[in-house]
Amino acid sequence: MPVWQPDAGPIKLPDCLFLFIQLLYSLFTLLLWAAWRRIGRSASSSLTPAQPLLSVVIAVRDEEDNIGTLLQDLDKQSCASDAFEVIVVDDHSADRTARIVEETAPAVSFPLRLLHLHNYLAAGAAGAGYKKEAIRCGVEAARGEWIVLTDGDCRVGSGWLKSIATEVTGNSAQMISGPVTFHSEASFFQKMQTVEFASLIGSGAATLQLGLPTMCNAANLAFSKRAFQDVNGYAGTAHTATGDDLFLMHKIHTRFPGCVRFLKERESIVYTRAKADWQSFYQQRKRWASKWNLYQDRRVTVLAVLVFLSNAALLAGITGYFLDALTGQALLAGIVLRFASEFLFLGSVLLFLKKPAMLRWIFPVQMVYFLYVTFFAIMAQKRGYVWKGRKLY
Repeated sequence: MPVWQPDAGPIKLPDCLFLFIQLLYSLFTLLLWAAWRRIGRSASSSLTPAQPLLSVVIAVRDEEDNIGTLLQDLDKQSCASDAFEVIVVDDHSADRTARIVEETAPAVSFPLRLLHLHNYLAAGAAGAGYKKEAIRCGVEAARGEWIVLTDGDCRVGSGWLKSIATEVTGNSAQMISGPVTFHSEASFFQKMQTVEFASLIGSGAATLQLGLPTMCNAANLAFSKRAFQDVNGYAGTAHTATGDDLFLMHKIHTRFPGCVRFLKERESIVYTRAKADWQSFYQQRKRWASKWNLYQDRRVTVLAVLVFLSNAALLAGITGYFLDALTGQALLAGIVLRFASEFLFLGSVLLFLKKPAMLRWIFPVQMVYFLYVTFFAIMAQKRGYVWKGRKLY
């Protein structure tokens, strides 16, 4: 291993290139932090007749362990029970999911309907896009002016729907992206996922604030029924299993510039569970990574390339140090630049998500995140992943 020499002679070209990439990445992260801080919060107010009827659409497949709890959460919403309806679309579940919904319907105070996707879908017609077809069926059946999406394995607070209704009342919004985080993290692996996922939520919110939508999450997403119809729903991407949230956001942003917003309100946080094992985590992240080559906005592609290059450069820099191709000074300076900006940004997002205990896990995540990004960027080039018991491409 090379010895760190304070006066090692002329600066090497690899040092300059490495530091330039890390500086560029750090400046971009600071820009995200500044944009995140500028996102306004909605003022709370009580529901009024002027606020639209919300239709909560939940596409589910084999969620017998979770759907009952979510429906109980919805029955505890602080808004009036006639201010929203819930439509559960069962995507060929092989367990008791549909039975639980049917048994719960008479016991809750809000209108609850169960749709079976197989009644609306010809055999094999969905291709890989079963969830998109399920959402489409739910939207078509909805009575509300606004559609609210979440997943069957999520938990929501009592103020969730009220915060969304307040946000969409009296303004030009056509889509609302909401915050999502994990709960009941038990293992080191799950805590690291919470920090990593916070970076995705924060980045999506910040780039949206900058006028460049990059990501959102269907676990907490709302859009006007009119906007969904105007952009022809999932037409053009209906054949893909992923992107039921992201590609729809891009279409609505293109059709209604400036009308896609992030709801930075703690009452609107949706909670789900981190993956318990590496295999399920791998399949989920591989599915997410498979979206990147489908982006049509070149600016999003440029940002994705920047993130990949900065992480790949860190891996190359560490390797180069041990091969005496990069000086220790350059490596340390690049790491400090990168980690300081990331800690500032991630810390602010985690505090908003009510996860102060996770601040201590930022540094461990930083130590492996560059490996994670590089690995999945490469693996995304290989088609195929397993999702909800289906092998998809």
